[in-house]
Amino acid sequence: MQVKKDDIQNKILTVSQRLFIKNGYENTSLKMIADRCYISKSNIYRYYKSKEEIYEALVGPARQAVTSTMSIFFTPDFIGKYTPEKCEEITPILAKLFCEHRMGMLIALRSESGTDRKMIEQTIIARFVEACPIDDESTKELISKLLIFGLTEILLKHSDEEGINTHLKHLIYYHYLGLSGLKEDLGV
Repeated sequence: MQVKKDDIQNKILTVSQRLFIKNGYENTSLKMIADRCYISKSNIYRYYKSKEEIYEALVGPARQAVTSTMSIFFTPDFIGKYTPEKCEEITPILAKLFCEHRMGMLIALRSESGTDRKMIEQTIIARFVEACPIDDESTKELISKLLIFGLTEILLKHSDEEGINTHLKHLIYYHYLGLSGLKEDLGV
């Protein structure tokens, strides 16, 4: 029985996706992908020129969606206006983005030194906390990294929109309004 080219190409993407999320992009080799696909490494080159091309196929759409969605939050309507109403407005937009591009975002965020992770970190550091009333830049960077860690954990643990939405809402309330805002949201 002959395996169809589309089936092999889809298998390469599926296996790569799992390995990139589990091991990180940097710690996944084409040989590992080939072995898990039960094909030769040279057979991968029939479908993809490089590991980078596989990465781009998996992460490219997520990057575009993140970039366009983030631009919404960098308007005068959002910057510096951190209220429960704004948190309620932000949550469904991000939850939809995370659900639609969960795997691509996980690959990008689990990459140790990838440009997409750096882009997300730099954007959050530069934009989300630029309105932060704290003067210490290292504290702002730490807060940003904690947010990225929280986003990654949500994506790792939840694949359903309801779970992502619920936990994302809590993270957003905490990030923007602190423990008091989170307690208010939870009715505690």
